[in-house]
Amino acid sequence: MTEVLIVSHWIPVRPSVLADTVRQMHDDGLKVTIVCGCDPAEITVPAGTAEVHGVLAAKKIPARDQFEYQHAAKARKFWLRCRADTRVRRLAGSADVLVALDVNAVHTVWQLARRHRAADAVVGLVPALRAIERQAADPAAYARRRKLRRGPSPAIAVDAVRERADRLLENLARTAAGDRVLRDRRGRRVWRLLLATPGLTDDRRMAWADEVTARLRKLELPREAGLARVAAARRIRRVDVKAEWLRTVATAELDAGRIPSFLKEAAAAQLAEADRAFADDDLPAAVRATARIIPLMFNRAVHFDSLMSPSAKDPVGFLAPLHQSVVGRTMAAPRGRHTPAAAPPTDRPHRLLFLTRANEYFLGEIRARYEEHPDYEVRWFSLLDDQEREPLARQTGRLIEHLLRGTSAYGDAVREWFAPQVEWADTIFVDWCLGHAAMLTTLDPGTTRIIVRLHSYEAFTVFPHLVDFSRVDDLVFVSQPLRQFTLDAVPRLRRPGAPRTPVLTNAVRLARYRRPKGVGARFTLGLVGLNAIAKDPRWAFQVLHELRRRDDRYRLVLIGKELDGTPTPTAAAYHRRYAADLAELEAQGAVRRVGQTDDVPAALTDVGVILSASVRESFHLGLIEGAASAAVPVVRDWPFFAGRKAGARDIFPADWIVTTAQEAADRIQALTGSEEIWRKAGEAAADHAMATWDWSVTQADYDRLLRQR
Repeated sequence: MTEVLIVSHWIPVRPSVLADTVRQMHDDGLKVTIVCGCDPAEITVPAGTAEVHGVLAAKKIPARDQFEYQHAAKARKFWLRCRADTRVRRLAGSADVLVALDVNAVHTVWQLARRHRAADAVVGLVPALRAIERQAADPAAYARRRKLRRGPSPAIAVDAVRERADRLLENLARTAAGDRVLRDRRGRRVWRLLLATPGLTDDRRMAWADEVTARLRKLELPREAGLARVAAARRIRRVDVKAEWLRTVATAELDAGRIPSFLKEAAAAQLAEADRAFADDDLPAAVRATARIIPLMFNRAVHFDSLMSPSAKDPVGFLAPLHQSVVGRTMAAPRGRHTPAAAPPTDRPHRLLFLTRANEYFLGEIRARYEEHPDYEVRWFSLLDDQEREPLARQTGRLIEHLLRGTSAYGDAVREWFAPQVEWADTIFVDWCLGHAAMLTTLDPGTTRIIVRLHSYEAFTVFPHLVDFSRVDDLVFVSQPLRQFTLDAVPRLRRPGAPRTPVLTNAVRLARYRRPKGVGARFTLGLVGLNAIAKDPRWAFQVLHELRRRDDRYRLVLIGKELDGTPTPTAAAYHRRYAADLAELEAQGAVRRVGQTDDVPAALTDVGVILSASVRESFHLGLIEGAASAAVPVVRDWPFFAGRKAGARDIFPADWIVTTAQEAADRIQALTGSEEIWRKAGEAAADHAMATWDWSVTQADYDRLLRQR
């Protein structure tokens, strides 16, 4: 007699269909048994047609499986109950057809079929009837199959070994999960090793990671909780789960003011998820996963509110996951232009369009020059002037979608907005390589020449990776160190078809800074601009401490907007230390704050030594303004660029550069040793600044840039 075992996780959704099918099977001479996870009384079938067996209750499964049961999904829980039920195992062993009646019963039927390979395993009642018909049509073949396929699948033995390993870990974990162990550094290290053990199932690994991290948080060890979770995440097989775990931990670390060491890994996991979704034509999921790398790889706390960035030493390696991913390569794919940029016109004024969105500070002199020049007709296109369409500039997700899709309603809206300006202009000068630059390059510019200027901030954002540089003719940098770093961070800028990458310094009129120095300026150090962590004013405090140890006449004046400690916990941590140092020095009368001022030249009349204390600068205009005022320049060898192909030494004379606070104090003491030495050094610095960076000199570079094709 053919035996049929129907497995139902819960009460069938369509009980009448089950009842009719069971009656038919019984009438055909089949023996039918129903195994269910609910109360057997809830299963309604005609009397005498089938036996109904309720699976063993959860509380009766072996103790060794209790922990897994508590953390498992529904389907897995049902299997653990069935596996512990001897009657279910016996019924499966004699069954000819195994039937999963619902989705949560599929896993159980699959497991039973692996252990009893002669039976047909199906999902649903109609496939079950077809399997019965096939067996009835060729009983001899089925009999041979029962003889040849005795015993469980070999994979069962592998699973058994894995489960024993899991239980071994579980036993170890039970004895090692106490607070006493987790308070010990060695105990936490062992736990990370256990969570990274190969061969564990994802469910068990994640369950134990959740257990341990919860205990560590209760012990007020959030960083250690994050490390434990990362150790587990690195071994998770499911791409989407791994990506989410790493992102969650990284976000928690950043929110706590700590820079995770696994940021690159977390971003790589998101990009792997994006690639998977992109391959499956699930564009919304691909866009979401791609956008999630922005707060990881380009996080403000990482690059702007810390004294060093993970991309400082190795921008190529840090950004490799983006450049190597399918979505990254798709976004960066050159779309080109149908016609090259035309030469500047000779029969009419050169139509020059300045494209901006915010921060037009560095365009003042440039704009004034060409607005007054008879050979140029100038227009100004600021996205902020159109409040209705300006939000398009803040929709980075839609920009990413457009780049991945190749066409979109977003792209159409940008084209409608930008096209009239592009058609009018001979040359478009885009200041700041941010979202508006990427928006512009979604259009084919035709014969219009495109110039984009990158300052410094942009190099640590996602936007240079979203710009189609095949539609840019010149990417202008304000210094050689910034140029070298960006070429490493955006490798396609070194490939054929990339734009030219000239270096043109900021436009600034320096003559107005040359004013007589006030009394006491010789012993006054100045720091212009300190509103960013990268300015590192605490290094200037170190220099001041060293000088005052030798001579207490030295003072420091801080010129500019106060340091902002509010954007991130990382910035707040630096600001607390800065405020404590500042309070101590102000109490001694050693530091004076000028604050934000519209008359920097006047403030510099009291400054005899101008400092660049920064860890990173693109050009450091404040230092150059101080040098032009005849203050002695002292430039820290910016640590971010130190040791790279280009750094502060490629901008300033070698004798201006120092590497330590001690060296800075030595230079200052030597050059302020007498009035004559100090004034001579200051005059030499002013002469060099005027001859090198004054707008009267550098404007010719901009003229040459605009005359190119």
